Amino acid sequence: MNKSDKLDELRLEVGMIADRVSTCNDFYIGIINTMGNLLPHQFGVAIYNCSNGYFSHFIGYGNLSEPKVVKYGDGMFSICSIRGEVTIHKSQGKTLAYAPFYDGHHLKGILLAECQDARYDVTEEDIIFLEEISKFIGEKGRHYLSF
Repeated sequence: MNKSDKLDELRLEVGMIADRVSTCNDFYIGIINTMGNLLPHQFGVAIYNCSNGYFSHFIGYGNLSEPKVVKYGDGMFSICSIRGEVTIHKSQGKTLAYAPFYDGHHLKGILLAECQDARYDVTEEDIIFLEEISKFIGEKGRHYLSF
């Protein structure tokens, strides 16, 4: 299966989660578990929520190098939140993609995708996919009670 087909499959599967859950926590868990199950083994994905001056790991799947808690102002989570867009960072043979999601203009969290394989090239197609998924998380997440 080529990359385009795999991303389309992920879009479809993630898009169906909102119809199967009744809480925001279950929605986030469903997204991460679905993505984790469909991505190759060298990938990891997580959702970090934003509150009380910290980015805090809520749910993750696979190998992730980011700490569980990151203070506002530190690291790539803060850079992503300032930019307000998907942010790509390459470090130590890994590629990390940070995709913010919002409740209106309020930053709610960041979707993190990490690839342990230095040979994986992030393309515009990957960035568009992450933008779509993070927008979906923000829009659908509003229908549930908060954390």
